[in-house]
Amino acid sequence: MKDYKIAVIGDIHSNYVGLEKCIEHALSRKADEFLFLGDYISDCPYPQKTMQIVYEMNNNYKCSFIRGNREDYMLNHRKNPKERWTYSSASGSLLYTYENLTEKDFSFFESLDIKGYYEKEGYQPFRYCHGSLVRSNEILEPGAENTVQLMSDLDVDLLVSGHVHFQEEKSYGEKKILHPGAVGVSWYFDGKTQYMMLHGDKNGWEAEFFQLKYDVEKIVKDFENSGLLEKAPYWSKITIHTLRTGKDHNLACLNRAMQLCEEAEGTVTWPDIPEKYWQQAVKEFGII
Repeated sequence: MKDYKIAVIGDIHSNYVGLEKCIEHALSRKADEFLFLGDYISDCPYPQKTMQIVYEMNNNYKCSFIRGNREDYMLNHRKNPKERWTYSSASGSLLYTYENLTEKDFSFFESLDIKGYYEKEGYQPFRYCHGSLVRSNEILEPGAENTVQLMSDLDVDLLVSGHVHFQEEKSYGEKKILHPGAVGVSWYFDGKTQYMMLHGDKNGWEAEFFQLKYDVEKIVKDFENSGLLEKAPYWSKITIHTLRTGKDHNLACLNRAMQLCEEAEGTVTWPDIPEKYWQQAVKEFGII
């Protein structure tokens, strides 16, 4: 039996430049098929460019797809017109992404599950998901109670999961969880784009992790050219910082901006966080 290769692509976040690099590398290593773990869009500019690549991959190669929490955000927003997104650092990136999606994109997202079961004759089956097997936004931190419980209940020996943006292989008894890392807005490794190749044979599956240099400044330039930098100013600057360094401060800056707002004004309601509090939070974290 030959070594069967599955390129696992997760958390693209509209970074079509990183996506192109990972696909090119996987094809050069003769990947037999591709497994996409969701979060195709948001945070980076031009989501339509990423979706075009996704559709081309589906047409030209053997691919499997699930949806992530960012796709759920878009679908839920469409069903709930009272949900208020504004052009601001809090929700501007979400609104920009939403307005750049097409009917085809929404239909594609709606067709996807948040989890999948992989089986191929002669190879051990495994399960895969974006967040967890029950929620697209659940975080499976290493050793956390929810992670330990999920792995204990798992009916196969391997779970492949995205969402957390770091690369990891961790065993829980005889079972194993694999996180492939993030193609876009990657953590660690100086922001290099990341993906994972699964190598399968009759004995099971082994992971090979990649961190690849790519043209970060090309995607950074798109923030200004697309208008996203103006529509979500400080969120964009935080994202650019992560793209360049691999250091993630998105959630920390959001929490700090909300704290500053509440301390100064007595109350805070997302997404109504004045930009001056974002500016102070970003400054405190040393983001230029």
